[in-house]
Amino acid sequence: MIQFENYYAIFLIPFLVLLTILLHSWGYKNVYLKAFRFIHPFTRVIKTRTKKDKRLATLVVKVLIVSLLSLSLAQPYTIEKVYKTIDTEAELEDILKVAKPAIVIAIDVSGSMGGSIPGGKKIEVAKKVVSNFIEKLPGNFDAGFIAFSHKIMANVPVTSNHKLLLDVVKRLNASGGTMYTYPLRSILSMLKPYRFFNISVFAIFVTDGLPADPEYREILDEYSNLKIPVYTVYIGSGNDRGVEETRYIAEKTGGLQFTAETANDLYEAFRKFSKVAEEIHVKMKTRIKFVKEEEVKKPLSQYTTAIALVLTLLLFFKRYLYSRVTF
Repeated sequence: MIQFENYYAIFLIPFLVLLTILLHSWGYKNVYLKAFRFIHPFTRVIKTRTKKDKRLATLVVKVLIVSLLSLSLAQPYTIEKVYKTIDTEAELEDILKVAKPAIVIAIDVSGSMGGSIPGGKKIEVAKKVVSNFIEKLPGNFDAGFIAFSHKIMANVPVTSNHKLLLDVVKRLNASGGTMYTYPLRSILSMLKPYRFFNISVFAIFVTDGLPADPEYREILDEYSNLKIPVYTVYIGSGNDRGVEETRYIAEKTGGLQFTAETANDLYEAFRKFSKVAEEIHVKMKTRIKFVKEEEVKKPLSQYTTAIALVLTLLLFFKRYLYSRVTF
C-alpha cells in the first residue's frame, strides 16, 4: 500500500493540471499560431486534424509531468517488512543483559548433614564447595539458592547479585528431616518463567538422605516438559538407596547423577557443574541468533521524479524540433 509523507501535495494535482491546460492553450494561440502566420492557409487547413492530435498528445504528456512532480512532492513510500538476523557481538551483549541463563542450587541441610565423610563434615564441605561454585559462576548467570530439610530453611530467589547467595550459604546449619517436595516445587517456580522465554536453565540438587515424601515424583513430569534438567549429587556410599533415588530425578529431568563418597568427590561433581555453566555461557555468546521483524520505508519519489524528467526532456526536444517552441 502506497502512503505519503506530505499527502497535502496531492491536492496540488488538480490545480496544476488546470494551470497546464490553460498554459497549453495560451501557448498555442499566442506563440504557435503567430510563429506560423506566414504559412499558406491551405497548408494549415490540410494539417489541422494532425496538429490537433499532436496538441492533445502533448497536453497528455504535460499533465502526466505535473502529476508526477506533485506526487514527488508528496513523497510517496511503501512499507516493507524486513527480517533481520541479529548476531553481532555488541547486540548479543545487550541480549545477555536481559536474557540471562539461570541456575538454582538446592542443598539438603537435614540433621544427617552434620555427619562426616572423608575430607570433613558434610555440611561444611558442602558450604565450601557451593561457595566456590557460586564465586566462579559466569557473570551473565542469574542464580538462586535453597536450603531444605523437612521444610525450606533458606530461600534466595534467582538474582544477578551472587553475594546474597554467598551470605546465606555461610550461615547454614544441619537440623531436621528430609523432604524433596518443597525444594523441587521452589526450584520449579523460580525457573519456569525463564523457560517461557526459552532461556537456558538448570538445577543442582544435593542431598544425603531419602525423602519422607515419595509423592514428590509427580513434580518431575513438569520438569521434563519444561526441559529443566536437575543435576543431582548424593553424599554417601555408592551402595545406599539414595543413589537410586537421586539417579531417578536426574534421568527423569534430563540431568546427570553424581555420588560423593568423599569431599573430593563433591568438589569434582561441582567442577563438572561449572563446565555445564560455562558451556551455556559460551553458547549464549556465540550461538544466540534471532530474527527481528522491522518495518522499513521504501521511498518512491525518485521514480516519479525520474519519469517526469524523462518525459519533460522528450517533450522539450520534440517541440523544439517541430516548432522551435518548448512549451
